[in-house]
Amino acid sequence: MENIKIIYKILLRHWGYLLGGIFFMLGFALFSSVSLGMAVPLFDYVFGDMHGTTLYTTYAQFSSAVSVEMSNFFADHQFTLVNVSEHYKPLLDNLEKIIVSTDQMLLLWIISITLLILTFIKNIFFFFNKMMTANLVGLTNQEIRNEMFHQYLNQSLAFFGRNRVGDSLVRMVSDVKIVGNLFISKLLLALQNLILLAFYANVALILNARLFLLTLVILPVFIFILGFLGKKLKKYAKRIQAQYSSMFSNVEEVLNNIRVVKAFSKEQAEMDKYKKINEKYFTAFRRSRIYRSLSVPLSEMNGTLIGIIVLIVGGSTILDSSSDFTLGSFTAFLLAIFSMLHPMKQLTKAYSNIRKAMVSLDRISEIISRKSEIEEANDAVDKPEFKEKIEFVDISFAYEETKVLSNISLTIKKGEQVAFVGSSGSGKTTLVNLLARMYDVQSGSIKIDGIDIRKIKLQDLRTLFGTVTQQSILFTDTIANNISYGSQLPQKLEQIRKAAKIAYADEFIEKLPDNYNEILHGKASNLSGGQKQRICIARAIISNPPILIFDEATSALDTEAEKNVQQAIEEATKNRTVIMIAHRLSTVLASDKIVVMHEGKIVGVGPHEELLKTSERYQQLYNLQFAEN
Repeated sequence: MENIKIIYKILLRHWGYLLGGIFFMLGFALFSSVSLGMAVPLFDYVFGDMHGTTLYTTYAQFSSAVSVEMSNFFADHQFTLVNVSEHYKPLLDNLEKIIVSTDQMLLLWIISITLLILTFIKNIFFFFNKMMTANLVGLTNQEIRNEMFHQYLNQSLAFFGRNRVGDSLVRMVSDVKIVGNLFISKLLLALQNLILLAFYANVALILNARLFLLTLVILPVFIFILGFLGKKLKKYAKRIQAQYSSMFSNVEEVLNNIRVVKAFSKEQAEMDKYKKINEKYFTAFRRSRIYRSLSVPLSEMNGTLIGIIVLIVGGSTILDSSSDFTLGSFTAFLLAIFSMLHPMKQLTKAYSNIRKAMVSLDRISEIISRKSEIEEANDAVDKPEFKEKIEFVDISFAYEETKVLSNISLTIKKGEQVAFVGSSGSGKTTLVNLLARMYDVQSGSIKIDGIDIRKIKLQDLRTLFGTVTQQSILFTDTIANNISYGSQLPQKLEQIRKAAKIAYADEFIEKLPDNYNEILHGKASNLSGGQKQRICIARAIISNPPILIFDEATSALDTEAEKNVQQAIEEATKNRTVIMIAHRLSTVLASDKIVVMHEGKIVGVGPHEELLKTSERYQQLYNLQFAEN
């Protein structure tokens, strides 16, 4: 129920379209039911034997008589929707007398033209109802996707470590589509059909209440079977979406790593793995369709049984000479009952679809209602600049059950160049991620200028840093836009060029056909590794952040590319506070302070020469690397 509330809170933001849709629904139902009433005068007074002495032979005479009768009635009675049959009976009786006295051919023309007008008006209401529904569903889907994407953007890195990207895409694309098409649309369609049923039922009830009540005897059995099918549909819909997510995630992962797949000739192995996932998807899909297909025959049987009851009981009533149930009334009653069958069938389909869509609704609501592990404090403060120092105060951190950092304490002063070294898994990158609040510490605190970073506005905190990672991640966009991505403010081309020049990227950008307007291919495959990394450096410094972070920025490059990038780093780090994570000690020997990490702990801090004398672990790393050279 809570999940339904989440979606309808979004839907009700567009209440105007909802009210408009309901208004046009009611109009459509009203004119549909009134159309059925045309059968009574057609079969009783035009083709039947209930015609009296002809008094009205022209339309002018007929319309004048009707107008006078209605004017007299409404002058003496107020308009009401309560006790309709009793209140309007005198008017209906007098109108019947006029119809009985009207020329049969004229009456046929009047009924035919009236039916045509009613059908035209009814379909206008139908069209505008569909337009309102389309706007309502489309805008709701749009906002649901916006909400979901906003939630994804604000989740911590821990969330993305636990959840596959493919599953996120399925939720945003497939699940939202299912909820829009099978939940919101079908629920509105169900409402429309309920309104139609109510109007048609009212017509049948007025014409013959006893006969109408007899047609309902089969309904409880039908509802019970429908409930059973609904449970089965929801069960298999859940399995379908789970397998769909697995399939999408598998394809996304394999295609993103196609080079590795081909390098190890694993095409057939990946194909076999995909076939197994696809087969499970098909099994769930087939069973879901079997149960769904049963609902239509059941609805058909239900309608046929109701029709048979009406024909037998109603027919016997007409054949009874003492009955006042006329052929016209019976025809109109039949039309009302059989008009109810289509809405009932649509309600059956809608019920099946809504049960199926509940699974997708749960998956969407799980994301929309999810809170990030990283939340901005209510009393968060502005921090536009870095003045003095960064302090790590006895911090510890673990991924799930795996402890990564233990009791880390360290101070980095403004203007210092600090390098973190150590073997893979020693906690270097985690420490930097904690600094930018990609994760939050489990104990201890990190302070900037004496303020706990959890008390600083997130955007202000992250704007203090310019980060270059080991992987050169660039977007499929122009080079200029990729560089300016590092700034919260729009950047002019001269600022972009300046950043590129500091990063030594201008020398190759100027040689490209479109210079800074060159569109990068997927994963920036039209640039070399060194070129990509220099663009990343330009992006990191475009907003002139006071603190630069380099997370093994050169470790994936060849010697020549590393030399170019290292030159760019040296230029970019002038007069800034710099934090470097390094695999190669040769790149950090000139650092003011080198922090040696081992198994989540700091085992040495100091400049290179000092650590060679005081840190056994640093000596091991130094000897290992330089002995290789």
